Amino acid sequence: AVVSTQSTGESSLRHAVDAPSLDSELQQLGFPKEHATALTKAYTDHSSEGSEALRRLSLRLPPPNIEWTVDYIVSDSKVGEIGEPLLNLTVNGTPCTLSSTKLDCLIHELKTAAECLKNVKL
Repeated sequence: AVVSTQSTGESSLRHAVDAPSLDSELQQLGFPKEHATALTKAYTDHSSEGSEALRRLSLRLPPPNIEWTVDYIVSDSKVGEIGEPLLNLTVNGTPCTLSSTKLDCLIHELKTAAECLKNVKL
């Protein structure tokens, strides 16, 4: 009963269900009218706080697992002088190698994405 009540409450908050619909749904789940009415009143009184809490929790992702090293080859007997550092980056098990130009591009794109996310209203 607790799990179904929690699930119904979260779903109601997520979809902005009106009080009469929630009351009807709770009664269909088998709650007595008095209990359904009490839960519906609590939902109505605290729906803004509940919606805010769901919003904060729903956008959480686990932190990425990032490993990196920098290779800087000063010279090579076959090629001669090389001199460009390479970043070996592994994000969540997916490896890639970036030159300084590609790294600059990646940093620029990540900053642009961060700015876009700041403007998103949830």
